[in-house]
Amino acid sequence: MKVLEGLKENIIEYAKETNKEVWFYPEYHEVKGFLGEQDIILLGLNPSSGIFPSEKDKLLYNLLKEKGLNQIHITDLIKVRAKNESVINLLTNTELMKEQINFFSDELLIINPKVIITMGVQCDNLLKQYFPKIDSIYKIFNIKHYSFRYQKREEVFKEISESLDKIKEEYQKIK
Repeated sequence: MKVLEGLKENIIEYAKETNKEVWFYPEYHEVKGFLGEQDIILLGLNPSSGIFPSEKDKLLYNLLKEKGLNQIHITDLIKVRAKNESVINLLTNTELMKEQINFFSDELLIINPKVIITMGVQCDNLLKQYFPKIDSIYKIFNIKHYSFRYQKREEVFKEISESLDKIKEEYQKIK
């Protein structure tokens, strides 16, 4: 955990130097968030600009706890907060993306995951774009992002729950 805390401090220092705002999944409801050290990474695209814990955050953390994934490492590919249209600006900023990918590479070395679970298609695509051989190193799964917009909460979390059950089964086989 000390190594993850050190990485977090490095990212915070980077943010101060570049006038960026960063955010990390905190420990909540017995789920470790960014400081989780299980060899599974739950990966989002970038931090939202909302206030934690939102109702959707609470549902995600409760689901992770229910599934026994309290120690999972929850992080974002891009550590910098952005609002809707500025996400595109982040993705097209080569220098910023290089830094973000370096931070995530450090996380991969620290966690040494057996499984990476991407949340959302865009995150999955970006991960594979910046790490073209990642499929040959880690088992990659994609699930729906928990910050759904156009579906009913129950449907989304049922789908996520079922996906996590299948992933846990696969994880047990490779553990």
